[in-house]
Amino acid sequence: MELRHRVVIPLAAALAGLAGSFVALRPAAATPTVVIEVPSGRQLPKSGEPPPEMRLQAIVARALDDSIATWSRLMSSRAVEVAAVSVRFVSRLAPDNCYGLYTGDGPAYCSGNRTVFVGTDFANGLMSKFGRQAEAGIAFLIGHEVGHHIQNLNGRFHVLSQALYSSPENGPDYVRRFELQADCLAGVWIHDSPAWASSDQFRADLLAVLTDIGDDTLLTGQPEAKVRRVGLHGTAEQRKRWFLRGAQSGNPEACDTFGVPQP
Repeated sequence: MELRHRVVIPLAAALAGLAGSFVALRPAAATPTVVIEVPSGRQLPKSGEPPPEMRLQAIVARALDDSIATWSRLMSSRAVEVAAVSVRFVSRLAPDNCYGLYTGDGPAYCSGNRTVFVGTDFANGLMSKFGRQAEAGIAFLIGHEVGHHIQNLNGRFHVLSQALYSSPENGPDYVRRFELQADCLAGVWIHDSPAWASSDQFRADLLAVLTDIGDDTLLTGQPEAKVRRVGLHGTAEQRKRWFLRGAQSGNPEACDTFGVPQP
């Protein structure tokens, strides 16, 4: 059995709900924390360079810590605490990770246990693909999953479930709009993040990476039936446009992907 360390980061800041289409949060029962599970016993190679999984974990930890701290400031006026967010690193998502809802590469946010699952096989592949822009790419993906966490805390997952039940034929469109809203919320984080927003290089890397993180780019060459089934995050153009909408406005209310005819 592989031993794991649990790094617990307390979040003492009070939070506020988002106005308008976002409903108020209810107080959490316990002090919120961010729990990151990382394998223990890792040794650095003789070259002194950290192995890819350790670099991935470091990027994820930094992005998660900063995004949660930023959202804590953005939502502080409502004096409501955010519940704990856990991160688990897995090779690939398994059915038992999130009540049978997700399998595959990840990353994915599970609203039931408020856990971000990072699929290391896929993430390490993206890091190799992005090269020096890897930090920006992984940070964006974590910001997207934290965007889902904000949606969850504001009742948006429940609203989505009701919509899917009422109009299953519109399911792909609803899910795509939901995912693009998380991209926009990731942009809101970057707008207000002192750790990331001030870096011109990071912003340039992020915009470059966004051209490659879309259904039309990640699923190139896949069968059309598979693209229709799993291509629910939006094209690279859509994802970049909604991310920039959040990043340029810094306003969560600008992320109303359901209020436009075509997202």
